[in-house]
Amino acid sequence: MILTIVVSPLLFENSFAQQMSVHQQWKKFTDVDMLTCKSGNLLIQKSNGNPACVMPSTYLKLIDRGYGVYDQSLMNKNPEMMNNLMNSMASNEKLMSHWHEMMQNDSTMMMETLNDWVLQMKNNPELLKNMLSPMTSDPELRKKMIDAMKNHPQMETHLKLDSAWMDSIHQPMMDSGMGQEMHQSGCIWCSHYEHNSMKSHGMMMSGSSKMMDMIHHVWINSEMTKDIHTLMLEDPSHMAMMSNQMMEPILNAVMNDEDLREEMIELMLQHKDFMNSIRHESPETAH
Repeated sequence: MILTIVVSPLLFENSFAQQMSVHQQWKKFTDVDMLTCKSGNLLIQKSNGNPACVMPSTYLKLIDRGYGVYDQSLMNKNPEMMNNLMNSMASNEKLMSHWHEMMQNDSTMMMETLNDWVLQMKNNPELLKNMLSPMTSDPELRKKMIDAMKNHPQMETHLKLDSAWMDSIHQPMMDSGMGQEMHQSGCIWCSHYEHNSMKSHGMMMSGSSKMMDMIHHVWINSEMTKDIHTLMLEDPSHMAMMSNQMMEPILNAVMNDEDLREEMIELMLQHKDFMNSIRHESPETAH
């Protein structure tokens, strides 16, 4: 018995194309939708019309400098490339600094994103750790974090009524290689606390029209925007970057939720450097 296997011409062409360089594919197909790149690379058409397969970080540089053209329809047809692009965007400090500014200027987007983050953190405690870890570990972010906590009435009341918290901040400093330079001589949650304002350090991007066009296309795509915001929350390094610009609204969203507020306190109590930064002698034992 002879079996006949029918192979789709399109499947054959796509398989064959993967063995060719993008320039060879371009000569053969002359249709950008037929071009493929190896996994991890993004397909881009340069300003002269020629295609190229580049790393995600290079893709953003080409767009920013006007050497390449962002194609939303092409990204929509290639989920893997779209995912790689969003990951690259979320890890680009200059681009994300501008993205954060857009979020701050769009109250609806900000509210929807923070509400979504709260739900995600309640379902997955690891995401709350991703948010808090860079804040509690970095000395400058710790100062901003303490200010935000002090200015949040519910959190301040919660902390003053939490015996474990009040006992902990009046204990001797724990052994730690970091954080002691921030040790406070006064009690942050006592009546003599003085508020210290902190300056945020933003970053600027080049602001090229091509890059702005790309950001706009991504911004108005609700699915892509939501995916990028999820990538932000899942990446502690991004949360550290974001905290420089948006510490107060992020923390307020968490502290407004009673369950997350409790989890936040428990995580802070476990962080030696953070607790050492606010520990001091009990007024009853101080000389």
